[in-house]
Amino acid sequence: MSTEGNKELGRRFFENQDRLRGGPDEALCAAGYTAHLGSLPPMDLAGHQGFATMFYGAFPDLHHTVEEVIGEGDRIAVRFTIRGTHQGPFMGVEPTGRTMTSTALVTMRLRDGKVEELHGQFDALGMLQQLGAVPAPG
Repeated sequence: MSTEGNKELGRRFFENQDRLRGGPDEALCAAGYTAHLGSLPPMDLAGHQGFATMFYGAFPDLHHTVEEVIGEGDRIAVRFTIRGTHQGPFMGVEPTGRTMTSTALVTMRLRDGKVEELHGQFDALGMLQQLGAVPAPG
């Protein structure tokens, strides 16, 4: 796949999560897919799908806005923003009705036009502060 094709795959990866209200889309993931999200233990595809479904359950209007995709060879980096309204339980935090915006950066390693490995970091502290679960500084 070309670099531009790889970058388009990175965009579709998050567009499809929003479309599916969970994910990632199995059609975009290689056999043996592994996700490393923040400090959570590594997840296989089913584990990542379960995590995403929980996230969309807590934030039913969750939406990814892809800000930038950079690619070289079989690796891409995707910088995006997520936005949503907290309407369901989320990692021990009861629904607050508050909206949140969080930035994230993900790197992906691709194989044969599919995502084989994902490493992601997002502003979890900022999100929890916006929900009122953690005091904001100042």
